[in-house]
Amino acid sequence: MSTDLPVSFPPVRACGAAALFLACALSAAPAHAQQLDWRLSGFGTAGWARTDQSYDFQRFLSESGSLKRDSVLGGQLDLQIAPTWSATVQLTVAPSLKDDHGVQRTPTWAFVSWRPDNDWLLRLGKQRLPLFLNTENRDVGQTYDLLRLPAEVYGIAPSTDMTGLSVSRTWLQPAGEWSLDAYVGADNLSVRYHTRDTGADFIRVRTSVVGAALTLKLDGAHTFRTSLYRAQTRRRDGQPLERRYPLVDSPFGSYYQVSDLLPGPGVETTPSIVNHVVTFGADLQLTPNWRLVSEVARSFQHRTDLGADTLGAYAALLYRADRFTPYVLLSRLKSTGDSWRNAMALEASAQAAPLPELAVAQRAAADSIPVYDQNSVALGLSYAVSPQSRLKGEWMRTRIGRRSAMVDSPAGGPPVSHDLINTLSISYSFVF
Repeated sequence: MSTDLPVSFPPVRACGAAALFLACALSAAPAHAQQLDWRLSGFGTAGWARTDQSYDFQRFLSESGSLKRDSVLGGQLDLQIAPTWSATVQLTVAPSLKDDHGVQRTPTWAFVSWRPDNDWLLRLGKQRLPLFLNTENRDVGQTYDLLRLPAEVYGIAPSTDMTGLSVSRTWLQPAGEWSLDAYVGADNLSVRYHTRDTGADFIRVRTSVVGAALTLKLDGAHTFRTSLYRAQTRRRDGQPLERRYPLVDSPFGSYYQVSDLLPGPGVETTPSIVNHVVTFGADLQLTPNWRLVSEVARSFQHRTDLGADTLGAYAALLYRADRFTPYVLLSRLKSTGDSWRNAMALEASAQAAPLPELAVAQRAAADSIPVYDQNSVALGLSYAVSPQSRLKGEWMRTRIGRRSAMVDSPAGGPPVSHDLINTLSISYSFVF
């Protein structure tokens, strides 16, 4: 996870600053204005999916099927306060990110905007980061043809939301439009991990972010985006994060000291961990009917050997035939560096542990390291029921290599590895 920032924006302070910003905007509104211009809109997706496996995949999916992975309902209020001032509030209702059972209401957008001219835009408040091609509109499934945005790329960043300040600058050129977005802020979130012995658990963390994105749109047909993002993550309870587990030699054999309750020199810790994420994306209109969309993301993690150091990519080829858009999608996610070596070493230590309690401790530590080795191929179809709604279906086959943190491996056995997961999904997305 990730970012050292000289300035942070706790949500309460940032919302207070946004309220002050809004008050200034209202006082700056023309005296003759009688009322605000406003627009209320909504969106949603009802999505069902199932796999052919008994264990859980991507939190909710198994052979039993579930509506939880893809379903979301949202509403948005846009206020035009004055010619240069506006405000946006968006609220979504979706499965909770804090546990695996509840429903969560989240203010995904809550900011005030100031546009002094057509080239500059400043936003203050809760907003979504311009990391990937569809990060900002990812909850609005009607805006893209893929059934869902590939988790192999869109799940690679520690957080895609923040409360803070963003600045956008646009340049119009003969060939197209350039835009540069820069931002600084913070976000509170819960990080999920699953172990075979204890099930799912969540750690409450705070992530401070700073970054920038450069986007080029050519003649309305091609879009390119590259971004650089830095995030620093700390536990919200003030406890340190694990950095490294020392190897301890004992008369009964070697083991890793994964807890200070075990004999040894002590677990190495760090107050925070840092991620640098670099992304590249392109949406190309090859012909009037053919499109190619591809994105690559690399996350470099620092200050720990037990985190997610990953490389993800996907490519999707789409063909538009009137209201129908069939597509094929290829995606890949791979962990690199020390995270793999430590996960494998802990798993081996668990298998060789002389005591059951020690084996559980080694196994839980291995499961808590978010490593990935998977690739997927998908065939899908999007049908535009109307300009405001889409019906989608998709079959995806995912190959798990050595292991993947997207799989909740069942208790009592080794981690799921070298397995195939077939996922059948259907969804209906709409806006109004």
